Amino acid sequence: MAFDPIQEDCLRLILEAMRRERVYPLNDNIFIERGMEQFREDPSKLIACDRDRSFHLMAKATEILDYHIPFLTDEAEINRQEQRAEHYLHEAIELDASNWDAKRMLAALDAASNDEYVSYLLDNRSAVERDLESTVDEARDVYAREYASDLARRPLERWLAALASRAVISGQYRLALSVAEQSLTFAPTDPASIRHTGMLAMAKLEANHQDIKSYRARHAIAYGIVGPLRRRHHAAEKSLDAWTLLAELSAAYRSFDYTSADRYLHQLMRTYPDAAEPLYYQAEFPDGIFSRVNVVPGSQDELILAISEATPLLQEGIGTPDNACFASWVANHEMVRRALADRTSSAAGQPGRTGSGGDN
Repeated sequence: MAFDPIQEDCLRLILEAMRRERVYPLNDNIFIERGMEQFREDPSKLIACDRDRSFHLMAKATEILDYHIPFLTDEAEINRQEQRAEHYLHEAIELDASNWDAKRMLAALDAASNDEYVSYLLDNRSAVERDLESTVDEARDVYAREYASDLARRPLERWLAALASRAVISGQYRLALSVAEQSLTFAPTDPASIRHTGMLAMAKLEANHQDIKSYRARHAIAYGIVGPLRRRHHAAEKSLDAWTLLAELSAAYRSFDYTSADRYLHQLMRTYPDAAEPLYYQAEFPDGIFSRVNVVPGSQDELILAISEATPLLQEGIGTPDNACFASWVANHEMVRRALADRTSSAAGQPGRTGSGGDN
């Protein structure tokens, strides 16, 4: 679903340890398991160069910014944690000037506006690409080639994902879709999950059902589709993710095809059984600064994340963003209201609870 900074930190450190100790083949499970145990106990024991310490500090900053601060409520504590994370990022850059993840994250924190951040990402994209090209060209041994084939590519993948995501927020939908397509050509398996951003950009560009179907077929590897898309019965469409279903729902709603819109909403609520509250409240969740935050596929958290990222889509229609037609249609749909009422009724009927339930 997304990059795990701690896992990636561990992988980098184990690979570097293999290089130092000349361990080969690289799939030495005993050495890897021992390295993982060392990492769990004390990662510092595995750090032997500035590049790896730099990434380790950046991973620590990510834990604070993407997985800790969003759940804090005390402003003073938030400020303290942000300062701590910024200190890690500054130190990471001092240790390794080619740590583009740290540079990008610091730019995200310092940018006065989203547009300024988009400009930074556009202006420095070529430098990130040149660094990767140099890493690939200079890979002389098996360890360097292993690093260049995967881990070295990830900062560029995250750079493109951030650019596409922020372009959607700034209303630059064609840019977002173009970057997503370029990233999916560069990394067909889509470890950055940029396909979801591309899907939302397409929806904002008023894609129809056929456009969405073609996009998924074009990026079948990323979507895990085996073989060409086949004509399927509605009941067989269980593999569609929240971003695709929201795009389909938007396309149907926009074309006044309420029968199809109802079907996609029903499918969304079947795919995510606890969908009613997220669909009703449509809360916005802070964007991950390192990358899209890690959530369990098919979970309510995944749906909450998708709805948050789809805010520009949900706000389409007459009225203010707080009362947009599409958002209101979804939130007030009979299926959503009924599921909320059923949930309230069920909760009220639990032992130790009072109330008749049934009313929302």
